[in-house]
This record gives sequence, C-alpha cells and structure tokens, in this order.
Amino acid sequence: MKSIINRYLNYISLAAVLIASALLAGSCQKVIHVDLNTANPQIVIEGYVTDQPNIDTVIISKTGSYFIPGNYPKINGATIVVTDNQGTTDTFVQVDSGKYAATHFTGIPGRTYTMHAFVAGKEYDAVSTMPMPVAIDSVTSNLVGNAPDTNYHVHCVFLDPAGITNYYMLQATVNHVIQDSADNFTLDADKYTNGLPQNVRLRIPNPVTNDSVTVFLLSIDYNTYDYFSVIKSITSAGNPISTAVPQNPPTNILGGAQGYFSAYSVRSASIVIP
Repeated sequence: MKSIINRYLNYISLAAVLIASALLAGSCQKVIHVDLNTANPQIVIEGYVTDQPNIDTVIISKTGSYFIPGNYPKINGATIVVTDNQGTTDTFVQVDSGKYAATHFTGIPGRTYTMHAFVAGKEYDAVSTMPMPVAIDSVTSNLVGNAPDTNYHVHCVFLDPAGITNYYMLQATVNHVIQDSADNFTLDADKYTNGLPQNVRLRIPNPVTNDSVTVFLLSIDYNTYDYFSVIKSITSAGNPISTAVPQNPPTNILGGAQGYFSAYSVRSASIVIP
C-alpha cells in the first residue's frame, strides 16, 4: 500500500491537495490544505497494523520537489507508540531510514488501534479499527481476447458477510513481486452487494503462462477506502500541469501531517497461470 503515496503527495502539493484513513469517532476526520505559495515540505506518515506477524510498519518522510522524482527525505529519530483498546502497547523501533517496525505487535481483528507519532517535538495521532477478515473462496484466471492478442484476467472470489458494511482493497504479487502502483490495486465495497458473492478482477499487468500470482484481500475501514479512492482519482486525472486540481483528500492523522494510519486484516490465496 505504501510505495505510491509520497509520489502522489508531491503531485498534490504542487497542484493543491492531500490525503486520508481510519476512524476517529466520526467527527475527527480532517482535510489538509497545502500552502501553494510556498509549497513547503509536508510531513508524511504512512502507517499500518495488520493481523499478520512481522508486518506492522510506520514510514515517516517529507514531500520533496515534484520535479525531482524520488526526492522524499526520510525522517529519523521519531518515536512511534501504538496501543490497542485492550491495553496492549508497542513502541516501534527504527529499522531503516524513516522506517519504524513493531517489536512484538500483531494486530487482532475487532480491536481499535491508536498511533502516537512524536516527530521533531510535535505529536501526530491517528486511530483505526481493524475489520474482521474475509476468507477467499478461490482465485481464478481466464484467457481473454483473440489470438495473437490474448491475455489472462485474474479474479478473486469471496463471500461478503451479510448485515455489515465492508470495504476491501485487493493487491497481488506476480512471481513474488508486489504490484502496488495506483493502477494495480483494486478497491471494492458492498454498498449494492451486501451479503452476496463477490467476483473482483485484479488490476495487475497481464500475467502469462506459468506465472505465480498471489492475491491479498485486505479488509479495511471506510477512511482507508476513502483515502485510496482519492489517490486513484488523482492518478487518473492525467498530467497535473494540464488538468484541473483534484479535491483535497482527507486524512485521519491529527496534528497537521499528511498520509494515513490503517488497521486492516488480510487473507491470501495463490494460483499458477495455466
């Protein structure tokens, strides 16, 4: 989820906007307004807690120059503390430049997680509740098109739980390489299909015969869904120099930082393209 964020935050800073995730008792969701006159670098926090071991991570950086791709200065020396509503606390440790990882945390679905990030003397807070995981029934592939212009489509089939509202993000690895650009993650919601079987096509580069594809079904909260929906709408807007400024995406991080903090559960299944 994280690798595309700073690139698009730079885009929005130049054009006029920034970002969202997690539940803060409804009324705490904020909109970040970027200073277009100075385009000052902004703090970017990308954090997540999952129900999988050794994954929970927070990355802290600054937006860089839009005209210097990859110029995203990492922020070292921060203190990251994550707690849940059952009293479990973990202080993340720095494992790389700007990257902080849990020492013993593994998220538990149904619990609410609060992140406190202390960066250069300032505190940034965010909250997210981890949805229950949804099992994948199957991953399928089908050949489409007419020879020689053919390719495979990959679909994830699962049953949406009835009676509750669910939001999903689907990602995949192809031959163990994560497909995580904005074009290659898929968002899904059950607004019109609550309790019904879902058959979601993965938006990944065309796999070929003998490729190994692993699909990850992330159960996310509404704010994370909203955040990445805006990211996708921004990236589909085209050239930022020649298109209208997109809307300001929301952020669940209090304190003035951009980015998101999300607690989500994960299930996966694999297939080899025939």
